[in-house]
Amino acid sequence: MIVLAGAAIFAVVFGIVWMQSAKYELLVVGKTAPDFALTDLNDKPQRLSDFRGKVVFLNFWATWCKPCREEMPSMEVLHKNFEKDGLVILAVSIDRVTTTKDIPPFIKGMNLTFPVLIDSWGLTDKPYKRMGVPETFIIDQQGVIREIVIGPRDWTRLDSLQVLTKLLNVTPKAADAQQSDRGARKG
Repeated sequence: MIVLAGAAIFAVVFGIVWMQSAKYELLVVGKTAPDFALTDLNDKPQRLSDFRGKVVFLNFWATWCKPCREEMPSMEVLHKNFEKDGLVILAVSIDRVTTTKDIPPFIKGMNLTFPVLIDSWGLTDKPYKRMGVPETFIIDQQGVIREIVIGPRDWTRLDSLQVLTKLLNVTPKAADAQQSDRGARKG
């Protein structure tokens, strides 16, 4: 009797877990990016859907994340070189309520000029199913995810720009020239 009751409980628990996992659908290239509403550093609400018609570079990061700090300067280069071509960079800080005070000094210290949104309550955690930070989603003009980049990337490298430049229909001369200048100064 005890074994039978144990087996029944196990079957029910297994069924519940299986049903829940069936609902969990990965966010992959080709799917529509989940919409969200967050505020920027000036408490102005921003929705992802407000940027339909533009290519969106959606980056999740945190002030305590060393690879995020290393990636940010190349994101600024990207912003300056491709904003006029229709690129929107949205950097979503996942710093929780206790560390949001660190965001403005971080942005100022790095001289970043692209929009920063704050997700202190984890509103994007579930819909974006992130693996960690940094993580970037390249979203096309129709709101469809075209590339997912897990981990940091040097966004001034030509091989990092293939999907972006194709969506923007531009040749990455400015970022390439900046990369070449840097290489010449090092050498």
